[in-house]
Amino acid sequence: MSDQNESQCNCRELLADQETWEIILDPAFCNDPGAADCLAHLLFILKKAIASGPEGSMRVINTLQDGIRMVWPHTEEHKLARELYEIYLSGDLKPWDEPRQLLEGALERFKTKGRAKPKPVRGRSERRKRGTAQARR
Repeated sequence: MSDQNESQCNCRELLADQETWEIILDPAFCNDPGAADCLAHLLFILKKAIASGPEGSMRVINTLQDGIRMVWPHTEEHKLARELYEIYLSGDLKPWDEPRQLLEGALERFKTKGRAKPKPVRGRSERRKRGTAQARR
């Protein structure tokens, strides 16, 4: 993946560096070059749409939002949410551990405090390996 022409890249203005891309892409595409080609085409289309102006940029935002929706079922968070929901359906949870209580509480804390800096998470390197690295700001 390091066979790139770095002279065409302004590496100081990236939202995701090469290491982040490799963490995400290597496991996903090492045995599926066709899928890698499809992603390359999508990235090219997104780049072209952004360059076309505000209307194209809005289409990119909508496309990315849809992509996030499509990725959700493949995440560990989705699996955990599903497991918690099934335990909830069994009636074996305490009221404060029910999914709705937990989610509403988290959302309320977020809305009242705004975007607080997250506390360090154990296993952060494992999260990066799974491709959930935060974009550099």
